[in-house]
Amino acid sequence: MQITTIDRIASGDTFFHRLDGRVKTVLLLVAIVVSTVINHWYLLAGIWLTALVLFHSLRLSWRLLIRRLYIPFGIAWLVFLDLAFTNGSHPLLGFSVGPVTLTAYREGLWLGFLIALRIMAAVTLGSVLTFSTPMIEILETLRLCKLPGFIVDLAAMMYRYVFVLEETARNMRRSQLSRMGASAGWLQQASDMGRVGGLVLTKSLDRSTMIYKAMLARGYDENSIGATYFTSPVPASERGLGIMTVFLLVSLLIFDIFF
Repeated sequence: MQITTIDRIASGDTFFHRLDGRVKTVLLLVAIVVSTVINHWYLLAGIWLTALVLFHSLRLSWRLLIRRLYIPFGIAWLVFLDLAFTNGSHPLLGFSVGPVTLTAYREGLWLGFLIALRIMAAVTLGSVLTFSTPMIEILETLRLCKLPGFIVDLAAMMYRYVFVLEETARNMRRSQLSRMGASAGWLQQASDMGRVGGLVLTKSLDRSTMIYKAMLARGYDENSIGATYFTSPVPASERGLGIMTVFLLVSLLIFDIFF
């Protein structure tokens, strides 16, 4: 996906798109933090369902979300299996794979399910944020939240140039295929992919070094203060909505701790 495509998606005309970027960023980041520490599965499921409803309100294709969830879902599934067979003391079922006996534990299944649900909820919330808010607004909100300027600048450069890295890797892969690279054996293809990956990393390192030197030549300083992006205060109605939502998230966290 190109950077222009993401910027176009984030500039929609729904209610959530029009909501102030500072409010959306703070709310969704707080929701992500809450979803990663909460322990009641039904509260997590409620947060995830809310995130899905928010995504639906953006009037976007579900393919975008499925593509974002594809890799996290694979990681969540691996975490679930790992915890199910290695964590706990109350066995539920067991089966043998040759000389090895695998036993699934009740505690491991529960913990694996909880962590998988946390991963899916957090990634969905992050996707809603990126699909509804331009990256510049997210980064400037983090700057307003007193996040170190160096981290914000680094995040901005990573966002800008990860698409260049992706395009470079795609072009090199096409070049490889055009030279009949796909007709080689499996071992040779794996070796070729390793070479392509190494060349991409080498080119990205060289390019990042040149960009950083160019920034220094133009007077870059991580402590310098640039022009203010947000020039108007948050509207009162949106500020009230943000405060109520944060209060609700904190209430969920308190309920999770004491009940």
